Amino acid sequence: MESPSHFEFHLPLGAIDQVNKPPLYYLWLQDGCIIVAGLLWTMAYVLYIIQARKDKSYGMPLIALCANISWEITYGLFYPLSYVETAAFILWLLLDLGIVLSTVKFGTKQWRHPSLVARRIPTILVIGCGLSLLIHWQFIEALGSRDEAAFWSGFACQNLLGTLSVMQIISRGNTSGHSWSIWLCRWIGSSLAIVLYCWRYYHYPESYPFAGSSVAVSMFILMEIVDLAYAVMYMRLAGQVKEKAQ
Repeated sequence: MESPSHFEFHLPLGAIDQVNKPPLYYLWLQDGCIIVAGLLWTMAYVLYIIQARKDKSYGMPLIALCANISWEITYGLFYPLSYVETAAFILWLLLDLGIVLSTVKFGTKQWRHPSLVARRIPTILVIGCGLSLLIHWQFIEALGSRDEAAFWSGFACQNLLGTLSVMQIISRGNTSGHSWSIWLCRWIGSSLAIVLYCWRYYHYPESYPFAGSSVAVSMFILMEIVDLAYAVMYMRLAGQVKEKAQ
């Protein structure tokens, strides 16, 4: 009689893993990337809220905030892979609420020009989230695959957040609402998502052909370039603010 195996814990299997039945070492690295990336993004959301209260500003750009909220609603509530994923996405949505409240509270100061935006930030967020939800749902219908749609839209949201964050600090001329800690959590968390899909594609290219496509590789590279560009601009702007304060 065989003795029971130990240390075989892993996250609930998605549809692809249920078919492939991957070995435990594959699941452990996959789960490690998912868990650590999830924790880092949770920390980033908390830090966005803390930094907003500290600086009396907000850090996550409006369009990126709408895209993130709608992505989490779509894949966490309507098309979840497991109860674990649903629980994680509900936590993120609760934290998103804190970011939304900070954005509404401090957004007026950041959008003095044009004042049209400052007076309508709640309306913009509601309409933006509604339109983003519609886009995510239509994208799933068009591709016919929840996993592929989540991949493309998820990395699109990350590129959008990174690009708009760079544009935001440049247009403001300061780093209010932002911090090194937020960037580090975002960057490592997003990089782990890239590692995750490279791992999946390396072992099961037939299950994740989209992750090895030239478009996907370009998206990965762009995301890293944008995040590093953000770090350079943040360092430069933080240095300028420090010099003015002296």
